[in-house]
Amino acid sequence: MGKNIKYVKNAPLKVGDTVICMHMDDKFSPVHAGTPGTVTDVKEVYGDKLYSVKWKTGSTLSLIDGVDMWKKVVIEDDINENILFITTKESLLKEIKRKKY
Repeated sequence: MGKNIKYVKNAPLKVGDTVICMHMDDKFSPVHAGTPGTVTDVKEVYGDKLYSVKWKTGSTLSLIDGVDMWKKVVIEDDINENILFITTKESLLKEIKRKKY
């Protein structure tokens, strides 16, 4: 069973998520595009989400939603064995007819 890695641009973040900086709107930022980091805190400041990140460079500069750009790293299993599938009998029969099993 392998793992798929996908990158989601400016996705909402939570503590423990891995991110890659794409752009910070700060010309003096020590965090450059391509730098990976881990989210350590999430808070709202003046209506904006602020994501505290421990960057691989050692910096702890935060990402600001709506200002900075990042990619969230999402790792998924090839086989999604833990997905709960809920449907009605009627919609299941329609899907079977549509796909002509």
